[in-house]
Amino acid sequence: MPLVGVTANRLIDDGDQREWVRRRYIDALEAYAKVEIVVLPTRSIEDKNGIWRLVSRLDGLVLTGDESNIDPEYFVRSNTPRPAPTEGAYRRAERDPFRDMMVSFVLPAALQKGLPILGICRGLQELNVFFGGELYENISADRNMLCHKEDLSLPRDRQYDPVHEVSVQSGGMLARILGSSGPILVNSLHSQGIRWLASGLNCEAVAPDGLIEAASVSNAGTFQVGVQWHPEWHIADDAVSKMLFAAFGKACSDFESKRLIADRAE
Repeated sequence: MPLVGVTANRLIDDGDQREWVRRRYIDALEAYAKVEIVVLPTRSIEDKNGIWRLVSRLDGLVLTGDESNIDPEYFVRSNTPRPAPTEGAYRRAERDPFRDMMVSFVLPAALQKGLPILGICRGLQELNVFFGGELYENISADRNMLCHKEDLSLPRDRQYDPVHEVSVQSGGMLARILGSSGPILVNSLHSQGIRWLASGLNCEAVAPDGLIEAASVSNAGTFQVGVQWHPEWHIADDAVSKMLFAAFGKACSDFESKRLIADRAE
């Protein structure tokens, strides 16, 4: 069975540091992508060699969402040294430099290895920043944009209900996965979003206000897609989410088959 790395986030509470990932990602991946899971811990120091060894054992990568936003100071495309993140730089539900540092190493390694990649919410934004794109720091500050944040007056589960359409772009990877282009309904729980799409990405879906809600890596040769919404949350009742996870799982299975053949040939 394919082995997929799932990015964790740092949680600092009462001075105690934890690695955490929402169970819904794991449940969706196991049930609908049919893959095994390994949680990728955040990083406090640079360890590119360790990341490369880990990525070489994977058949796919999931860049999960989180309440925190990307800090450009830690997420840069070049291989120049970064300042080690400190506990003081972490702000719960705002900044997670430990996650930023980990993804800034694991993402280029995964891309170079040609792994299937699924980015969700923050994960789409990480793809865009890595390839040189720009983000809105706060979408709601623009009066011409939709409200993309969750309604906090609702119960948590209802905050993940569909709230607006996105138009799937004809001829793209997402349209091929879904079997058609056109509008689909998605949830929306984010304050950041793509302001300028990176040149290394293709637009896959757009919200009514023009915000890019899904993108794929250009000329990837495999499933390397990010979506701004959360398909993992109500996947049991959503055909689009099931197809998205199934397509990712199929790409991971294909990658595993090729990797095992290559390993036996060595």
